[in-house]
Amino acid sequence: MAIVSKRAKAEGMPIIHIGYPKTASTWFQKAFYPHLNSPRYIGREAIKAALADWNALDFDPEKFRKTLGLGEHEAGLISEEGLCGYLHNGGVGGMVSKVLAEQLKQAYPDARIVIFIRSQPSILVAAYAQYVRSGGTRSARRYFFPKDYLIGPNASTYKQPRFDIAFFRYSRLIELYEGLFGAGNVHIFLYEQFATGGVDFLRDYSKRLALDVDWDKVSVERKHASYSHSLMQVARATNLLTARSVQDKTSVVHVPGWYDARRQLLESANRTGLFGRSPALDQLVGKPTADWLRDYYVEDNKRLMQTHKLPLADFEYPIEAVQAPDRPTPGRWRSVLRF
Repeated sequence: MAIVSKRAKAEGMPIIHIGYPKTASTWFQKAFYPHLNSPRYIGREAIKAALADWNALDFDPEKFRKTLGLGEHEAGLISEEGLCGYLHNGGVGGMVSKVLAEQLKQAYPDARIVIFIRSQPSILVAAYAQYVRSGGTRSARRYFFPKDYLIGPNASTYKQPRFDIAFFRYSRLIELYEGLFGAGNVHIFLYEQFATGGVDFLRDYSKRLALDVDWDKVSVERKHASYSHSLMQVARATNLLTARSVQDKTSVVHVPGWYDARRQLLESANRTGLFGRSPALDQLVGKPTADWLRDYYVEDNKRLMQTHKLPLADFEYPIEAVQAPDRPTPGRWRSVLRF
């Protein structure tokens, strides 16, 4: 009987890149995966169609595969950061994240899973910048800690999901997927290694996943930078004129067409570079709260370093507690006005 090599076996297994959001998933979907010779890349529109009317109670693995156009044991690559949970609701207390993981196992039992993670202080800033880009009007503090400002049913994640800082305690999702697919089939990468390594990282990445790439078509040119702190404030003000497209926001009036127009204006302003660089977490929420947030992730990061030997210390992941005091809460006037 012929012995099948590990590489040959890997080349016949589906690959599912589940995220996290804000770890360059969109770049991979637009600038890298379309240039694979093999495995076949399943475009993002297919996964969007498969999830368009998703209901956990009605999930049909065969229908899911048919919509995607990828057979159960067929080699192919799927990429959708929303598969690990939606950025602005933290996977609804992990419920959506967990159910989707279990359903992916039903649909593709022998899949290999790709997970990118990013330093929490950095990804928190990126998440808030995305919220503002998408029409958000709330402060960073309210975005990170909505329960400080909401009352009644709105304050319960179970009843009214909002952003959740626990979404970026990565070990829980990683261990969930390892339990389902096997530790050897879950591949973890650091966003920072991609951001600093460029083509060298991509070549190593491709070797690890057995990807055949048309390298002549690959460019690592970076997309536009995140908004600066001052441009975020301008964006929040302009977002008051549109009801789109995030949930936890307010609007004075909805001006039809303004959402797209204001986005074009803001992106043009951002490309000039006149508004400065992306802010640090301290600038968004103040140093005491930023220190508390760093401490919040320390134990989870230590766990990942111990179990997966990831070089988190090299990329400013919080791994040493600064012993921040209790998290500062909003003053009375902020709490009353709830912004």
